[in-house]
Amino acid sequence: MIHALGVLSRPPITDRSDLDLVVGILRDLMPGVTRENPQLMGLIQTADQFLSCRVSVPGCYGGLHDRARKVMNDWDRRRLAEAWDRARGAR
Repeated sequence: MIHALGVLSRPPITDRSDLDLVVGILRDLMPGVTRENPQLMGLIQTADQFLSCRVSVPGCYGGLHDRARKVMNDWDRRRLAEAWDRARGAR
């Protein structure tokens, strides 16, 4: 789910041909995602929004790309902060 959202959050400007495939992969993966982890809630909600989105242009999910970018950047910042905290504690 996280890697799929990463692709959807940083779509290429000119070639969106694979993004519908990525949403299809999300559709297959989401039933197995554990929804009890509060750290994943923003990611899960965004993934669910991609699944329910009706597109008029293949590969273009409107503002969901921006939403995915925001939740992925937040996810990445939190993972970086956790890694930095562990690295500083290891000294």
